[in-house]
Amino acid sequence: MAWKYHVDGDSPFHVWPAEDLLEHDLDDDDGCVCGPTVEPVEGRDGYIGWLITHHSLDGREQHET
Repeated sequence: MAWKYHVDGDSPFHVWPAEDLLEHDLDDDDGCVCGPTVEPVEGRDGYIGWLITHHSLDGREQHET
């Protein structure tokens, strides 16, 4: 199973599971039903952006290495 991401424009950047059981809310930074992890990430130029990693609802993380 695949993961998707977008890094268009400014932060925040999202990573989410493709074809999961439900659509993930990419508009509300922490309002998604999966309870995403939100963390600051420093870029090469020193800029601090936000990375929002969504959790799968189908449990795929348990089978990935």
